[in-house]
Amino acid sequence: MKGLLIKDTKIILNQKRFLILFLFVAVVLSFSMDSSFIVSYIPMIGVIMILSTISYDYHDEGFSFLMTMPIKPGDYAVAKYVFTILGMSVFWVISVMLQFASFFIQKTPFDLTETIMADVCMLPLFLLIASIVIPIDIKFSPEKVRVIMFLIYGVIMVAFLGGKALLGTLADNNGIDMASKLEALDSVNPVFLILALAAFCIICLSISMTYSIRLMQKREF
Repeated sequence: MKGLLIKDTKIILNQKRFLILFLFVAVVLSFSMDSSFIVSYIPMIGVIMILSTISYDYHDEGFSFLMTMPIKPGDYAVAKYVFTILGMSVFWVISVMLQFASFFIQKTPFDLTETIMADVCMLPLFLLIASIVIPIDIKFSPEKVRVIMFLIYGVIMVAFLGGKALLGTLADNNGIDMASKLEALDSVNPVFLILALAAFCIICLSISMTYSIRLMQKREF
């Protein structure tokens, strides 16, 4: 597994020009936009870069070559999840560092507790996205994955906008004050919310990894 992690790390580091451009844009955005945006922007790019390593493995019969090594098909799947968790943690830490650097350099007032809570929630959210995408990447070719991901993001966007519009309509028709309902969430212990989100994330990653291992074991090389 160590060899697989090193391979994926070198694939990421070989994209030096993109990494430099990405970091430059991230720094500019952290000082020119709402600094909270950077905590979602950097991990999002991180997800794309990390999962692109699966596409590289498709090229030139990469999977067949990897299976000639002293590793089992299931090891490949496990390594992808380990690499994703470690890689996403690195991208997340970088985003948080840039956010706080922006706060201090621009002398922007902020609530430390709320900021930390919001930042901590971002990591499991992006890991949840990865838990959905990894099995898709493993099962389908890169060409099909692009189409599938486009459809998934489209469905999510439509569901979000449609749900928001539906809730607004229902609230208006029934005289419900949505603002007061949302304010009631402030009374919930944020630590409980983070722990619940983390637990849900772990469950989803476990299910996703189990499925990915089965996909790799059934795959013909």
